[in-house]
Amino acid sequence: MNEYSKFATMIASEFHRYLMEKEECGDLMAKNSLVIFQVEGEDDFNRWHKETSLRNREKGQAITYVQLKKWRLHSAIEDMVMSQAIA
Repeated sequence: MNEYSKFATMIASEFHRYLMEKEECGDLMAKNSLVIFQVEGEDDFNRWHKETSLRNREKGQAITYVQLKKWRLHSAIEDMVMSQAIA
């Protein structure tokens, strides 16, 4: 597993925890939405994650972009923005 994969796994875990605390954010996402993380200041990771995610996208699958802007201690998400893209 490369470093970007490990980073994406950590972000996905923290994102899931964030959604458990803020259920209203999860309600904004389409069912079976492909989540693409974009982390402020991590341009190479962002490019890798977007390209990798889109290669594995199901036909017609909705996309949710999650822009991670600020972290708490221990890499917990504190602030983010989500937006939907229509296929």
